[in-house]
Amino acid sequence: MNVAQTSIHPLHQARVNLGSGKRILIVDDQEAVLLFLQDRLEQLGFVVSSASNGMEGMRLLQEHSFDGVLLDLEMPVMNGLTMLRELRKQTNDVPVIVMSADPTRTTMIKAIEAGARDYLTKPISNVILKYKCLRLFA
Repeated sequence: MNVAQTSIHPLHQARVNLGSGKRILIVDDQEAVLLFLQDRLEQLGFVVSSASNGMEGMRLLQEHSFDGVLLDLEMPVMNGLTMLRELRKQTNDVPVIVMSADPTRTTMIKAIEAGARDYLTKPISNVILKYKCLRLFA
């Protein structure tokens, strides 16, 4: 069988197409987290861009259209809660999932009140990440 005749296994093909090429922005100051999330989301078929702080994230959101945002709450320059509030002031209703290593209800409530649609606690479970991203972004 030559390269042109090679086929993709149907189950692999289904996995790849779940995100249908939708654009996701990941905003997190930890490079390891960015790489982990980018790898997982690209496996689901999403097109991923990233920023290392809220200011960068806001700039990207002004320059490009995104179908979803994964947003860390604790970052330098502009934290995630401030970025989320600024985003909502601009009436941008892109779905946002906030991420934090702080699992307290207070943090989650603040993020939801600011306009987040969901919340992930670090370390992030692959299964929960997949479920929430496909539910909100696909």
